[in-house]
Amino acid sequence: MLAVARRDKILAVLQTKHRASVGELSKACKVSEVTIRTDLNQMARDGLLARTRGGATLTDRANRELNFSARDHLNADAKQRIGALSATLVNSGDSIIVDASTTALYVIRAIMRRAELHDLTIITNGIQTALELVNRPDITTMLTGGILRMTSISLVGAIGWEVLGKINANKGFFGTRGISIEAGLTDVNMLEANTKKAMVERCQEVIAVADASKFGETSLVSFAPIDKVTRIITDNSAPRAALDPLRARGIQVMLA
Repeated sequence: MLAVARRDKILAVLQTKHRASVGELSKACKVSEVTIRTDLNQMARDGLLARTRGGATLTDRANRELNFSARDHLNADAKQRIGALSATLVNSGDSIIVDASTTALYVIRAIMRRAELHDLTIITNGIQTALELVNRPDITTMLTGGILRMTSISLVGAIGWEVLGKINANKGFFGTRGISIEAGLTDVNMLEANTKKAMVERCQEVIAVADASKFGETSLVSFAPIDKVTRIITDNSAPRAALDPLRARGIQVMLA
């Protein structure tokens, strides 16, 4: 396993278990404990985790915000499958809103591979998302404007809300830090969540894109009540016990 993939696996295990020992991570990654210790020490220096005696932990898991690059690589295989399935819902002539989440970025990457799409308009507050689209001049790309958040490489604030108030979109794709019946879709940052709220209000169809680790989790700020969500696209390891109540509320759940 390459170092990047191995460290993604370590983060995925810690996201699920909160803390893990060197031995557990060694078995999960199928490498030696010496290699795992080297990885953990480097990841601790990068601020991705906290070292504990004999292992590591993600502190304040529900509300802790990893930087964009780290989140982009986290659960990358599941995000790629979610993105590919999500892109099949996009039709020529659509106007779609895409947030600045890393999962929604995989949706954009999958859309980029659909050369047959035309007359497509994409509205986003994600700078990285917009950069992905620079080689598709046939797609109209709109940035919302606003204040730059370095952690998420996104634009937030009232300027963006004013722009969004003038837009009507067929579909919106939203990443989330947590999905629950009680709190709906949640995020870790107030400014980011408020921008997502404004986006949700302008979409005919609200589509949550989230890997299995997000179900049953609740982060700091809600940006969409669960009854606003039309579809949820997730990976096939999502727990049935979490999906059935969502289906019972009329939400279409699609597994990638």
